[in-house]
Amino acid sequence: MIKTKIRRVHHVSHRQKTPTPKEIELRAYEIYLQRGGEHGNELNDWLAAEKELTESLQMDTAEAKVPDAIPLRKRAAVS
Repeated sequence: MIKTKIRRVHHVSHRQKTPTPKEIELRAYEIYLQRGGEHGNELNDWLAAEKELTESLQMDTAEAKVPDAIPLRKRAAVS
């Protein structure tokens, strides 16, 4: 079994709607290592990475579109 320290890669730009091939490749490699480095599932690893990163981007984009709450002004005290 391959033991490697994995640095999570989530440097996906919030401006893009789809992950880059390099981002998918890195995440697919992480998945491969998590499976124990067993060969034969390259396509499944790639597709899982692509889906995960795409969903993450969509969630980030949706959150970015939600405007911050506008604080209410305090009413002046009436004497």
